[in-house]
Amino acid sequence: MKSVLFTSAQNVRIEYELAPPIQRVAAAIIDAVLIALYVILIGLIFGSSAIEHYLVIELILIKIPWIFYYPILEFLTQGQTLGKYLVGIRVVTYTGERPGLREVFIRWLFKGYFMWIGISFASFLGGIQVVQIGAIQLSIGLIGFFYASISQRNQRIGDAMAGTLIIRNRSSVRYGLRDVLAIKTSENYTPVYPNATRFTDEDMLLIKNTIQRVKANPNEETKRFAIELADKSAHLIGLTETPEKRLQFLQTLLQDYVVLTR
Repeated sequence: MKSVLFTSAQNVRIEYELAPPIQRVAAAIIDAVLIALYVILIGLIFGSSAIEHYLVIELILIKIPWIFYYPILEFLTQGQTLGKYLVGIRVVTYTGERPGLREVFIRWLFKGYFMWIGISFASFLGGIQVVQIGAIQLSIGLIGFFYASISQRNQRIGDAMAGTLIIRNRSSVRYGLRDVLAIKTSENYTPVYPNATRFTDEDMLLIKNTIQRVKANPNEETKRFAIELADKSAHLIGLTETPEKRLQFLQTLLQDYVVLTR
C-alpha cells in the first residue's frame, strides 16, 4: 500500500495511506447514486413536467447543486463528499492540510462538470447534445482512473494540477510494540507509574518516536515537543508536576506501559 508522510507544526511525522484508485471509484459511485436519488426526489416533489417547463427550477434545484456538489462539499467538509466520507477517504494538500478554494476549484475543473453548465443555455451549445457531453465526461473519468493507477501518488490529473492527494482517514503506524520491548526486558522490573495503563498503544508509539527523534536530532523543535509531551503525560497520570528529567520520565513511562500491559 502506497503511503505519504506529513510533518505537523510540532515536527511530528504522521504517515497516511494513499487511497487506491478503486476506493476513489467506489466513493464516486456512491456520490453518483446519491445525486441521482436527489434528482428523483426533486422530480417527485415538483413533477417532471414542471421541471422541464420551468428552466429556473431545473437550474436552481437540480443543475447547480449537481454541478457544484463536489467543490462545495470538499471545501466545507475538509476534503470530503458524502461518498468519500462513507468510504473513509479525504482530499488533502501536499502538506496534509485541508484543500482551499484554489485546490477544490482546480480539481472540479478537471472533472469536466463545468460542461454541464452549458446544458442550461442550449443556444451556446450549437449541435452538442447531452449524450455527447456525457460521453466526454465519462472519458475524462476513465482517463483520470488510468492516470491514478499509474501515478506514483495515486493522483488523477486534477490532483496533480491542484497539488492534492486522496488519503485514508486513519494514519498508519510504522512501528509495533515489539520494537518497544527492545528498550528493556527485565522480568523483575517494578513499574514506577502504575497509571501508565491509561494510555493506548498509539500514545506509547508517539512517546517512543519522540524519544528517538530527540536522540537523533536534538534541535529546539524536537526538544520543545518532548517537553510538551512529558508535561501532558504527567498531567494525565495525575502527577502534580513533571519530573525534571523529562526524557528519562518518558522512557520510564514507556517501559511501565510495556511491563503492565504485555
